[in-house]
Amino acid sequence: MKKFKISSTLIALALISGTGSAVAADTVDATKARASAQATFQSEMGTYVTAVRAIRDTHRAANVKALADFQSALLVATTDVQLQAAKDALKTAHVASEATAKSAIAALVKPVKPAKPARAPKPARAPKPAPATASVVPAA
Repeated sequence: MKKFKISSTLIALALISGTGSAVAADTVDATKARASAQATFQSEMGTYVTAVRAIRDTHRAANVKALADFQSALLVATTDVQLQAAKDALKTAHVASEATAKSAIAALVKPVKPAKPARAPKPARAPKPAPATASVVPAA
């Protein structure tokens, strides 16, 4: 157990000393708060993605049902009026299922990713010297 404590302490010290001062200056509470916020975000995002997939699956199922209804109506349609009615019903079903899916997705609230902690600005780099222009002498 003592060996584990020493090795974990050495690893923690190496990680802290190898990072910038902004990270090393963080308190334990701030680190825990960021980790908690990230875990909450991931959970909310998983719920959001599941809801969107369910809405899209429902939309696809409604379209498949509308197509099946259209195909069965084609089998019994004997006049042009019946055929046109079947086509109109298919189109109406598609429009309705799409509108329902779009409104359901619009009603969802997408989670906002937690902000990253501020980092110390990087030092400015020295500008690169301009390349020397060589005169080109045409070959004779």
